[in-house]
Amino acid sequence: MTIMMIMIMMPTMVMMMIMMPTMQCPQTREGALNVHLIPHSHMDAGWVKTFDEYYYGTKTSISTANVQLIYHSVISELLYDKKRKFTFSETSYFWRWWKEQRPITRSTFRSLVQEGRVEFAGGGWVQNDEATSDYLQIIDQYTWGLRKLNDTLGLCGKPKAAWQIDTYGHTREQASLLAQMGFDGLFIGRVDHKERESMIEEDRMEFIWRGSDVLGKMSDIMTHTLFNLYNPPEGFCFDILCNDEPIVDDPDSKSYNADTRVNDFIVQIERQAKYYDHDNILVTAGGDFTYQSAANWFINMDKLINHVNTHPVNLSDVNIFYSSPSCYLKAIYLHGRRDKAVFTERSDHMPYGSDSSTYWSGYYSSRPSFKYFIRKAHVFLQVAKQVTVLARMGDSYELHLLRHAVNLVVHHDAITGTSQQHVTNDFLRILSEAVDACTNKVSYLLSNLTPTWGAGRRSKNSQHFTVCHQLNISQCRFTETQESMVLLIYNPLSVKVYHHLCFPVKALHFTIRDFNDEDIEYQLVPLPAAVLSLTGRTSSAIQELCFEAENIPPLGYTSYYLTLVRNQLEENEYAKKSAKGHVEAEQEVATSISNEYLKISIEQSTGLLSSIQHVDGVSIAVSQNFHYYGQGKSSQQSGAYSFRPETQRPVPVTDKATYNVVRGTLIKEIRQRFNDWVSQVIRLYRGEEFIELEWIIGPVPVGTDLGKEVVMLFSTNISNSGEFFTDSNSRQMMKRTCWNETTSQQQKKSIASCYYPVTSRICIRCANSSIEMCVLNDRAQGGTSYNDGEIELMIHRRLLTDDGFGLEENLNEESYGRGLVVRGKHRILFGTSDKNVSDSIENVYRFSPIPIRKAVLIALHLALTTSTPLVEELSFSERVSQAARRWRYEPWLFFAPGEKISRRKWQNVRNKRYSLLRMRGLPRHIHILTLEPWKSGSVLLRLENVLEESRDHLNPENPERTTRASHITVDLRKLFAVPIKLARETTLAANQWLDDARQMDWSTRYVYSGSDDGVTHEDGVTEDYDNKQTYQTDAGNR
Repeated sequence: MTIMMIMIMMPTMVMMMIMMPTMQCPQTREGALNVHLIPHSHMDAGWVKTFDEYYYGTKTSISTANVQLIYHSVISELLYDKKRKFTFSETSYFWRWWKEQRPITRSTFRSLVQEGRVEFAGGGWVQNDEATSDYLQIIDQYTWGLRKLNDTLGLCGKPKAAWQIDTYGHTREQASLLAQMGFDGLFIGRVDHKERESMIEEDRMEFIWRGSDVLGKMSDIMTHTLFNLYNPPEGFCFDILCNDEPIVDDPDSKSYNADTRVNDFIVQIERQAKYYDHDNILVTAGGDFTYQSAANWFINMDKLINHVNTHPVNLSDVNIFYSSPSCYLKAIYLHGRRDKAVFTERSDHMPYGSDSSTYWSGYYSSRPSFKYFIRKAHVFLQVAKQVTVLARMGDSYELHLLRHAVNLVVHHDAITGTSQQHVTNDFLRILSEAVDACTNKVSYLLSNLTPTWGAGRRSKNSQHFTVCHQLNISQCRFTETQESMVLLIYNPLSVKVYHHLCFPVKALHFTIRDFNDEDIEYQLVPLPAAVLSLTGRTSSAIQELCFEAENIPPLGYTSYYLTLVRNQLEENEYAKKSAKGHVEAEQEVATSISNEYLKISIEQSTGLLSSIQHVDGVSIAVSQNFHYYGQGKSSQQSGAYSFRPETQRPVPVTDKATYNVVRGTLIKEIRQRFNDWVSQVIRLYRGEEFIELEWIIGPVPVGTDLGKEVVMLFSTNISNSGEFFTDSNSRQMMKRTCWNETTSQQQKKSIASCYYPVTSRICIRCANSSIEMCVLNDRAQGGTSYNDGEIELMIHRRLLTDDGFGLEENLNEESYGRGLVVRGKHRILFGTSDKNVSDSIENVYRFSPIPIRKAVLIALHLALTTSTPLVEELSFSERVSQAARRWRYEPWLFFAPGEKISRRKWQNVRNKRYSLLRMRGLPRHIHILTLEPWKSGSVLLRLENVLEESRDHLNPENPERTTRASHITVDLRKLFAVPIKLARETTLAANQWLDDARQMDWSTRYVYSGSDDGVTHEDGVTEDYDNKQTYQTDAGNR
C-alpha cells in the first residue's frame, strides 16, 4: 500500500536556495558512559486549563503554568552559555508565541535553532493521541505543525526525532506514519507496566518498530523507551514546581552537597545504563510546564555537568553534557557497527496499564459526543480544502482557522476526553467557531462554482449555501421552512458513490428533480419518539425526507431541485395524529425486515435481534442488547482515563424490548425501546449490504451506584477461539486475544486489560469456517471480544468518580441541566472470506467505493499512459475496509433557497454536476487522500495506493490467499480537468522535497529481523554521519 505526496503548481514556482548547516552535537567519548541530558518542557495544549489559560498563565488557582514565560525564560538562559540546549515539541504554542514577538526576538530564536541549541522534537501541531485518532488526522496535524516550523525557522527547524512521550499507549500505525514522514527515531514514554518489566529484563528498551508487514523497511523506525517517563531522575528536578534540593558546590558553605548529589546521580544513571546496550543513555530533565524559571534548572545542571565530569567521585568515567533527541539518535547510530542485534517489534502497545489493576482503556470511549464532533469537523476540513481547489482559489484565513482548531483537538488530552469540562467546552467553542467561519467560506466558493443558480447570470456570488450541522438530532431550520430548495451534494471521495440521505421536513408531498431533470423517488420516514423528545431539540418536524442520490461524481458534486406540494388538510390531520402518538401506533408489528441482500429477524418474545441472513444463504445467529458496568464504592474506580469495572461481566439494561416496524421502498426499520434511556433503530437501506444500528442512550441514570459505563454487546454463534481484530488508526488490522499468552497455563486477562481502541471497526471470524462479522463505528470507542462469539463496544460513560490521575473531576457530562444524551450509529457487515461481490466495477464502487489499507511514500511515476486496471474480486476484508472509508467520508449536504428557480429555469441551469477529475483518469486502486491549497498557487496532493497485497488480512496464514502487484502507474496529466505546470514529490508530511530528504537507515548499523529486506530508492537515501557535509536544497513553497 502506498501514499504518494506531490506538490502541484499551476503558476510558476519560485525556488530558494538554502544552506543547511552541519548538525551541532556534543562530542561523545569512546569507552565512557555518555549521558545525554535533555532539557525540555512538556506543554499540554489544554488539560486542567484551556490552551489560552496555559499560554498566558491565567487561572493560577488551578495551575501556575505559563507557556509564554517558559519561552522567554529559556531563551534568556540559552544566551548565557552556548553549551546549553533545549527541546520544544508542540508547534501550536510556538506559533502563538512567535506571532507576538518582535523581529529582534524572532531573529535571536532563529539563530538558536541554526546553532543547534534549540531543537523541535515531533513538531506536530500537538502531541496527538494515538488510540482514538484516524491516520489522516495524524498526518494532517503533523503536516500543519511542520509547515509552521518551515515557514518560521526554515530547514534548520525540521525535527528529526519524533516525540510521543505522554500518550496513553502507542499504536503500530503511528510508528509506520512517523517512519514514512522521515523521522530518524521515535521516543515513547508510557508502556504497559508488565511490558516494561519484560523490556527491562530482555534488554529491549530500544527496538526497531516495524510499522507495517506489507511496507517492510519503509515503515521501520528506531524506538527508544524513556527510562523515567519524561521526568528527571529522582531527586534532580530543579524546577520551581519541585521540592528537590539544589546543588551547592561552594566547599566553604555548610550546605555543601555537591559530592553527595553527584554520587546519587551517578548511581541512578549507572542503574539506567544496564538496560541500554551501548555507551549512550538519555536523561530527560524536565516535566509538565517546567522551566518557567529556567535559571533554576540551568544553574544546577551546569553544576551537575561540571562536577560529574571533573570530580574524583566520577570513578566510572561518566561523560555528561547537554544534548537533544536528534543528537542522541546520531550517537547510537554511529555506535552501531552491524555487530549489535536489536529487537524488532511488530505489534503495538495497547492498552496502557499503569499497574495490575489500572488500565487506561476508559478514555477510548470518554466524551462520545465530543469524539463524534471532532470526526465530523475533520471530514468537513477535507471538504473545505477540496472545494477551495475546485474553485481554483488560494489558501484562506478561514481554512487556517479550521486547520488550527481541527488539529488542536487531536491533542492527547482533547480527543481522549481527559480534559476538565470547562476545557472541553473551550475546545468545543474553538472548533464550532472555526467550522462556522469555514462554512461561510465554502458557501462563497460554491456560489462561484454555480453562478447561474441565483436570480440571473449577473448576480454572481448571491447564492448562499447552508450546512445543517444539527442533522444528528434531526433538526434543520432551513429544510423545515423552505417551500423550495436546491440541494448540492458534495462527494469528498475520489470515486463516484451512491448515498442514502435524510433530513427533517414538515410537508407531506414533494417533487425532487435531479441534474437531468428526472423525477426522484423519495420516502417520508416518521421520527422515533426518542428523537422527538431529545433534550435541546427545538424542531417541530416529525418526519424526515429520505432519498438515494446516485452517481455522485468523485471530488465533485451533483444537485437536486426540491419543491413542496402543499395539502393543508392532510398536513393538519397528520400533525394531530402525531401529537396524540398515533403515528407510532399505526406502524406495523412484525419480526423481520429484508432488502435485496439481507434479512434481519428478531425474537418475538424478547424483541431482541436474533439472526441475520444473506441472500447467498450465509446466516448467523446473533443477539444484541445494551449492558452496563456499574461503579461501587471500592478504593479504585473508573474515571476519564481508566476502566475499573466492579465486575467482569456487564449487566443487561433489560431482558426485553418493545418494538415495531416501519417499511418503505427505500428504508425499512425495526424500532426498539429497551427502557426510558435506551432505544434503537435497526435499519436496512435499499441496495446496501450492511445493517445500520442507530441508538440513543441517556440520560444514564445514577442512583445508588456511582456511575455506569454502557456497552453494546453482540452474541453470535461464530466460534472465534478467543481471537478478534481491531483497526489501528483506521488502517491496518491488529490481531487481539484476551488470553494471557505469556504464562505457561492458559489464563484470561481482566476485561479492562482486554479493551482495545476501535477507531473504525472490530471483527471476528469463525475458527472452523469462513464466516466473518465486523462492526463499524461512527466515532472512536473501546471494544473487545471477551467471550467466544462476542463483540462488545463501550458507547457511553457517566461516572461520579475520578480515577486519581490529576484531572480531579468526575466524568459526569451534562447538557441542558440533565445527563448527556448520545445518539450514534454502528454498521454490521458479515460474510465469508471467499465471498465475492459482482465482477462489475459499477457494483464494486456502489457498495464499497474506496478500499482502505496501509500506505507509504513511493517514487512518483509521471507516465505517458495510465495502466489499465483489472476487474478483480474483493475479499471480505477489502469490502469492510471500503465500507469504513465510504461511511467516514460520506457526501456532504449544502442547501440553497430555490424560490428564484422555477421548474423551467432548473432545466437550463448550468453546472448542476461537476467533478475535478477526468473520466477514467484515476486507476481503480488509487485514492486521493489529500487535495488542498498550499502556498503560492500550489496544491498539495496525496495519492494513496489502497491495493491490498494480502487478500485476507484477518487470516494472513490462509494458504489460498493471493498476492497482487502493488505498484500502479498514475498519469497526472490525465487525472485532473485543469492543466498542471509542475509536479514535485515531497515527504509524507510535506515539509521537505523527497529527493532532498535524508533519513537514517538503521539496517546498515544494527542487525534486526527484517533488516535485509529489499531497499527501495527512498529507503536507500540516508544521512552520512561518518562524513557529514553541508548540502543545498530547493526549499521554496513546501
